[in-house]
Amino acid sequence: MSTGFYLLNGKMVEAQQAAIHPDNRSFRYGEGLFETIRLQNGRIPLWSEHWDRLTNSLPHLYFQLPVHFTEALLQEEIQRLVKRNKCEAAARIRLTLFKGEGGIWEPPSTAFNYLLQCWPLQQQAELNSNGLELGVFEKGRKSCDGFSHIKSNNYLIYALAAQFAKSNHWNECIVLNQYNRVCDTTIANLFFIRDQVIHTPALTEGCVGGVMRSYLLNQWKTAGIKVEEGACSLEELLQAEELFLTNAIHGIRWVKALGDKQFSCGQTARLYESCIRPLFG
Repeated sequence: MSTGFYLLNGKMVEAQQAAIHPDNRSFRYGEGLFETIRLQNGRIPLWSEHWDRLTNSLPHLYFQLPVHFTEALLQEEIQRLVKRNKCEAAARIRLTLFKGEGGIWEPPSTAFNYLLQCWPLQQQAELNSNGLELGVFEKGRKSCDGFSHIKSNNYLIYALAAQFAKSNHWNECIVLNQYNRVCDTTIANLFFIRDQVIHTPALTEGCVGGVMRSYLLNQWKTAGIKVEEGACSLEELLQAEELFLTNAIHGIRWVKALGDKQFSCGQTARLYESCIRPLFG
């Protein structure tokens, strides 16, 4: 649930007030996309990465960015909302972009709408003290195509995987791609460490193009840390020494167990200290 108020096309609306039409195309078809953004001490880490992902994704879904919807406007709207909801110290922001009402062959009533929501976060960001326990979602597969890297509103497989994880008392759940290889998890990209090399599924494996994923890959490559993007099987995960998840809210979270396999977190903790703590500081 939203905290207090949300913003719909610039209008401040009480959280309890419904504002989406039942014929909305995002509700009907999952047409649209969203960004999950961390605000920390009044600023937004990785802002340029969020804006770039947003603007690069829109043409894939046949959106046109209105002239008035600028980078500066969006930042102002975020600041206005967190101030109204009194969570300027630390907040999770969700921006949803969607079209208006209409059938699948009809032009939408409006071509561009935006919805901003926010929730308070614990102000001090820390590496999780208790490692996550993961399972694998076997009932569905993520496709590898020209849309799979987009954080779209069509989120069915991830929503089902999250429910499956909850029913099994796991903290997170691995989603597989159409080739039965590792894709990502319900809300994060996945990395593992083996023989001093950091590995992660490539975008061609169907994973969402996470902004934290992109940031960390650039940081590590610049620092001379060996990183490999490619195909990844479950068997390779089980041979890893460490396993961790990344997203814009938590930065890095370490994984303690996948099934019966146990992982350590020494190298992951050092990566957190060198890359995430300065970013969220």
